[in-house]
Amino acid sequence: MKALMATLDAFLAGADVAAHRDRDPIAWPWKYPDPQDREVVALFAASLAYGRADLIARALADATARMGPAPAAAAQADSLAAARARFDGFVYRLTRGDDLARLWLGIGHALRAHGTLGAAFLAGDPGGDDLRGALINFRALLRAPTDGHLPERKAFRHLLPDPAGASACKRWHMFLRWMVRGPDAVDFGLWCAVGPHRLTMPLDTHIHRIGRYLGLTQRPQADHRTAAEITAALRRLDPADPLRYDFALAHLGISGACPTRRVDTVCATCPIHTICRLDANGRLRAPK
Repeated sequence: MKALMATLDAFLAGADVAAHRDRDPIAWPWKYPDPQDREVVALFAASLAYGRADLIARALADATARMGPAPAAAAQADSLAAARARFDGFVYRLTRGDDLARLWLGIGHALRAHGTLGAAFLAGDPGGDDLRGALINFRALLRAPTDGHLPERKAFRHLLPDPAGASACKRWHMFLRWMVRGPDAVDFGLWCAVGPHRLTMPLDTHIHRIGRYLGLTQRPQADHRTAAEITAALRRLDPADPLRYDFALAHLGISGACPTRRVDTVCATCPIHTICRLDANGRLRAPK
C-alpha cells in the first residue's frame, strides 16, 4: 500500500488537471460564478455525461443555452408548461426535452423547499458510512413534482438512475464528488458539510479497468459492489478523501494514455506502470 500511495501521489502531482477540466463536463458549471447556478448546471452536466465527450459537450451547450443566465431562478419560476416549452426539441441519444423538463422541475421544487440543492440533499441524508441513502431520498425529491403528470419514460430513469439498485450510478457519484470535494482546481466543495470521506468512486469503464490493473478490485462487473470495493481500497490510502485520485485516473484512461492492452512503447512512459498488473499477454498478474 505504501508503494501504491507513493506512486499515485507522484502521478497526481504531475497530472495536468486544469487542462483535463476544460475538456470535462465539469467545465460547464465552472462557467457560473453563483453557487446556486453551479449546483443546477452541475446536476445537468453530470446527468448528461454519457457517450462521447464531443457529443456531451454539444448537448450541454444546447441545454445550458436554454437555461438562460440565471438557471436557479429560472428553474424555480417555471411551470410544467414553461419547462416543457423551454426544452422542447432537445435530443441527445436517449434523452429528450421532456426528460430535461422533469429534471428542471424537480430542481425548482427542491430549491423552493430548501433554498439550495445542498440543503435539499442534507435534509434527506440518514447518515451512515456512504451517501447511498441520501441519494435515494434526493432522487425521490427531484421526481416528486412530475410523478403522475408526465409519462414515465425509460430514458428518464436512465437520466436519474436508481441508487437503490445494483448499478454503479457513476453520474450520481460524479456529481457528488463535484459538490463535496474541494474547493480545488477541479471540484467545488459547495457541500463540505457532507464530508468527502463518505463519497463513492464514480465507476466508469476507465476507472474499472485501471482499478483492476492496480489491484484495487478483482471483480469483473462494473457495478455498485465494485465501486464500493475500489473506494474501500483507496480509503486505506486516504481515509479523509479517498476520491482525490479519481479525476486524474479517469482522464488517464479517457485520454488513451492508458491503453486497453499492454503496448510497451506506451506503457513504459505511463506514470503508474511500476504498480500496474497488466502483463504482456493482456492478463492481470496475481496481486502480491
